Amino acid sequence: MAKGNTEIKYDGSEDILSFWKGEPSQASIEIGDFIVDIGSRGYVVGFEIINASENLDVNPEFLENIEEASMSVVYKPNYVYITLKVKLKGQDKDVSIPLTVDLGHKKVEKEMIVFNG
Repeated sequence: MAKGNTEIKYDGSEDILSFWKGEPSQASIEIGDFIVDIGSRGYVVGFEIINASENLDVNPEFLENIEEASMSVVYKPNYVYITLKVKLKGQDKDVSIPLTVDLGHKKVEKEMIVFNG
């Protein structure tokens, strides 16, 4: 379970919620209001939610006070499946984002990343 240099950042003026694993991004994939950052080895290193308060159905003030978040990433040969869990003061939100993006993985792998606010 990765923790190290992880970071959560909320930009209230733009309503963008960002999660970063601490590794440089080599490419980004934009899917609607979601941007997935991919590192040099083909793994997810970051994630952004544009219009975060609307997409997570929470008041923007709550996003300023995220206690913790975790992201589970399942890599399969033809797609990646991301489940994001955000713990806000007084409530938890689960967001599942099935992506049909082939990142070149040949076997099933699972990664859990924990972000502390």
